[in-house]
Amino acid sequence: MTRLSVAFVVQGEGRGHMTQALALARFLRDAGHEITRVLVGVSPFRSVPDYFAHEIQAQVETFAAPTQVPDRDARGLSVARTAADALRRLPRFVRSGWQIHRATKRADVVVNFLDLVGGLSRMVFRARAPGVAIAHNYVFLHPALGAAPGSPLARGLVMAYARLTAGGTSTKVALSFGPLPPHHPARLVVAPPLLRPGLERMSPRDDGHLLTYSLNPGYAAVVAEWHRRQQGVTVHCYVEGGRESLRAAPAEGFHAHALSAEGFLRHLEGCRAYVGTAGFESVCEALYLGKPALLVPTAGQHEQTLNAWDAERAGAAVVGTYDDLDAFWAAPPVPPRMAVDEFRDWVRRAPEMLVGIVERAARARGALA
Repeated sequence: MTRLSVAFVVQGEGRGHMTQALALARFLRDAGHEITRVLVGVSPFRSVPDYFAHEIQAQVETFAAPTQVPDRDARGLSVARTAADALRRLPRFVRSGWQIHRATKRADVVVNFLDLVGGLSRMVFRARAPGVAIAHNYVFLHPALGAAPGSPLARGLVMAYARLTAGGTSTKVALSFGPLPPHHPARLVVAPPLLRPGLERMSPRDDGHLLTYSLNPGYAAVVAEWHRRQQGVTVHCYVEGGRESLRAAPAEGFHAHALSAEGFLRHLEGCRAYVGTAGFESVCEALYLGKPALLVPTAGQHEQTLNAWDAERAGAAVVGTYDDLDAFWAAPPVPPRMAVDEFRDWVRRAPEMLVGIVERAARARGALA
């Protein structure tokens, strides 16, 4: 079998897309292929975590990318600030598109993990290397999820963004909580979540602590304030910037950590329950380990509302606000054992399915014998 040269383009928002890239890199290497270039979008508000740069085991380049700028409270999305930041840095995004084109043009396959500049680059500069786009977001293009919430305008904008990230690719891969048939009109295939190898070796237990992940530090501060009112509760909170991102010193027993894949999973393994924004990978990891999960969608981000709805539909989590923490912590709803077992069986199919999709994309262009 011909060894493929694969390039990754990764959205740098949150930890989810980087987790997917780490998992797929491992699967492709195990199949005899090589990850030659990894390009990650960064901004004044987001950087590449050290763990990703170390564990991807490939040359990492960064490029200027649009970002969702937090509001004044550093919690939800500020539409005005996001638009102003995008306009101010627009010339950099054009240069980023050219940078991506040059860095990936000799790859046998380019895999895009929901990056907008990566998708636009393929269309504007007419990329010749075959492309595959991978994200949970694409699942909402499937007719089976037609009942997802939101106004036609809000959902239409989220789906338009998703389609642009997949620009110039032959296949959209929708990561899903469970199997669905392909949707050929959208060139859409459904695949299991790309979770980090090693989850299957973990031994879930209840060490009594709450684990939380906050995309923006303002939400970490809300959890820290909740923690002050508790007696004897230990909280492990993962937030970009770690303890330094908090404006006020937390009470004893509240531990703020910088983003770390290994540390997060270690605390997930032993937590009593998990509370976080409505990212796909974190709730998948919680479900895989049978952990109760409360999802709080980031304000102003309709895609998080969709993610939360999908997770609750699949029985992976409950959806609420931080005002629900008292009731949730008093009696965390544990996922049914059968649902956990079925989900684990689905996840085990990921290596074969995802490697097969990448190889078929290369074969269609003659890169794989």
